[in-house]
Amino acid sequence: MQRIKLKWDNWPYQKFVRNIGWNLIGQGAPLLAALISIPLLVKGLGIDRFGILTIGWMLIGYFSLFDLGIGRALTQIIAAKLSADSDSSARRDIPLFIWTGLLVMLVLGIVTSLLIVGASRWIVDVALNIPVDLQFETRQALYVLAPTIPLVVIASGLRGVLEATQEFKAVNLVRIPLGVLMFAAPVCVLPYSQDLGMVFLSLLLVRLLTTIAFFWLCRRAVPGFTRFAFSKSVLPELLRFGGWMTVSNIVSPIMVQMDRFLIGAMMSVAAVAYYATPYEMVTKLLIIPAAIAGVCFPAVANMLGRQAHAEASNLYGRSCKYAVILMLPAVLVFELFASDILHLWLGGKFSAESTLVFQILTIGVLINGVAQIPFAFLQGGGRSDITAKLHLAEVVVYLPLLWVSVKMFGIAGAAAAWTIRVMIDALALHWYTRSIYGLGSAER
Repeated sequence: MQRIKLKWDNWPYQKFVRNIGWNLIGQGAPLLAALISIPLLVKGLGIDRFGILTIGWMLIGYFSLFDLGIGRALTQIIAAKLSADSDSSARRDIPLFIWTGLLVMLVLGIVTSLLIVGASRWIVDVALNIPVDLQFETRQALYVLAPTIPLVVIASGLRGVLEATQEFKAVNLVRIPLGVLMFAAPVCVLPYSQDLGMVFLSLLLVRLLTTIAFFWLCRRAVPGFTRFAFSKSVLPELLRFGGWMTVSNIVSPIMVQMDRFLIGAMMSVAAVAYYATPYEMVTKLLIIPAAIAGVCFPAVANMLGRQAHAEASNLYGRSCKYAVILMLPAVLVFELFASDILHLWLGGKFSAESTLVFQILTIGVLINGVAQIPFAFLQGGGRSDITAKLHLAEVVVYLPLLWVSVKMFGIAGAAAAWTIRVMIDALALHWYTRSIYGLGSAER
């Protein structure tokens, strides 16, 4: 069998840094596109239609998580199998795992799509309280949006295959235009139509082109990729890892959103704004450790697969160090000039209400950013069960802590509760990583 052309062998850390750079560009480009496009979309669509568009973006992102974690499972399993000899059965099984995983993901995407279509009237008329004059248009738009879900899910699986083979440059050369076009395509529709169906159709076409591009790249990266194969015997391995990933995918949004929900319920909508605005700003820093963790995930799967624990430990130390070094300048600026930043950006009232929240959350984001490294190492080593169980334990402790903190200290208490949770999370993840893999030593 032809050997898969990888960059794992004698893998240089210069490539590690370059891959991080590609991930940063891939994740940062949509932020710039959003900054430019959102004012144009608000003006062109009006506030109600723009609100519905944001819900469409949210549905695409949220329902793409319902793949039973198979996308990440493919990355972990394939990267681990690539640690075997080129002529081994483990490598020969790679197309079998890919197509079995993709077929299951396609079925899940189609089912989710049909559920959206079936529930469209309830979503529009009851759940979202859409204005009467936009209800028919929104239902039609949801019918257009629904086929996007299978495309998003399949593209996620294909991207996972490419990341497993260390093709981060190729992934991000697709990801960058995708991220830009998710905002720019609706803007391009505006001169011709403000109909939400046409706007959502532009998103569907962008996702279709993305899926085709990833499929073509997989054909080049994985010999034998086009040989369709399916086996129920590999499903348990995919679902064992992916099932625990799904637990994390369900629990994590609860912990992320619950602070704003409780602030709104216990205080006021204005308090939500004073909390959520600095939160949304400072958490954008997490694209930095996310870029590093995205490279670490397949790397550690491969290293641990060939028992290269010293190499993995070195990578762990470097990754944590890079996360701190890259985040620290912005963290210091936010801590020292929080009041001035908020005053210049949003005015004196926001500065008075949100400065302390901003400073507390900034500390939490630095801690949470470093925690993404052991999180990636645990999952890359196949221990998604640990991260899921940790999330389940955290949510039980976090929700009462959050309720008491908001009741006693308001939005500053919510920020403190969030920071305490991510601190506990970081310590636990680091301890598990050290104890299971013997990692965590400094760079040598």
